[in-house]
Amino acid sequence: MTRFNTLFAAALIAIAFSNSAVAQSNKSSQQVSINVAEIAVIAVHGTINMNINTATAGQAPDPTSASATFDLSTNGKDKKISAKLDRKMPKGLTLYAQMDAPSKAKSAGKVELSDKSVDLLSKISNVRSSGLALNYEAVATVDATPDNVVRTVTYTITNN
Repeated sequence: MTRFNTLFAAALIAIAFSNSAVAQSNKSSQQVSINVAEIAVIAVHGTINMNINTATAGQAPDPTSASATFDLSTNGKDKKISAKLDRKMPKGLTLYAQMDAPSKAKSAGKVELSDKSVDLLSKISNVRSSGLALNYEAVATVDATPDNVVRTVTYTITNN
């Protein structure tokens, strides 16, 4: 039993000295790591409904236009926005889009949309803009079959 008492006493002494040997402080520090990822987001707002229903005798049908808006945020440099239709437009009907450029960016102007990606804006860097104009124009020839045509336009932000 004396050996147990000796070991127990030694353990108590070790614990007592270890607690008093650790210095307490009124300061402490911690390293914090923050990773800021590259962000490039776009949101399009508005409902687009256009009707081509008039023409002047001897002329092609009158084109029609509609407007929407878009918001854009990126902390990246030298980005572009392209647009693509989900499928081709029917014969005799063309859809155009034009995006207003945010500060220091460049607009391609009125661009024909198709099922192939086309650039609408370029040179986009470090921008946060909302309520920018997005304009559409539909143009028909006499070859356009009377129909209700619906297409989805997908806008994508990528590197220039």
